[in-house]
Amino acid sequence: TNCRKKYPERTVNSIYFDTLSLKSAVDNLDGINDRKKHRVRWYGEDTGTLIAPILENKIKKNFQGNKILYKLDKFNQKKLSNDILFNLTEDINKLLPLKNLQPVSMTSYRRVYLISADRKIRATLDFDLKYKKMINYIEKFFINTNNIILEFKYSSNLDNYLRNLIPGITRLSKNSKYINSLLTNNFY
Repeated sequence: TNCRKKYPERTVNSIYFDTLSLKSAVDNLDGINDRKKHRVRWYGEDTGTLIAPILENKIKKNFQGNKILYKLDKFNQKKLSNDILFNLTEDINKLLPLKNLQPVSMTSYRRVYLISADRKIRATLDFDLKYKKMINYIEKFFINTNNIILEFKYSSNLDNYLRNLIPGITRLSKNSKYINSLLTNNFY
């Protein structure tokens, strides 16, 4: 099918926050239908500077998901350090009370945004993925992977449409960069 770029390619950076017992990760791995994921996201090649960071509270119910977004203007243009991370964590726990969240890991990757000619299907292609452990302290170096992730985004009633559009799709699987970062960093 014909696809074209929807937005310019860019670098996506995220810091994932979870409880000390890694509740979000465990819920994901256990296949819990109603779950939440919390991350701070910013864009740009500088992984060490927060640029217009946004706190995303991702809520998933069955296969439907939505996000509640919070601007973190006070951290804009701040260099990522243990002090800044401590202050960021404090603010996040005030925004999301009773969560006791801690920074766990960071991801960074290049993303290409695509849209089908009929505008019914959006897709993202992520590559140059790298992960960094952030629990207790900020690791200095990323672990690079060769993973390439193609994710389709469409309304649930278009599932058969997508399967007919792209022959050979027999099963769609879930993927979590957060879970991958934990496995890559030997958390388990």
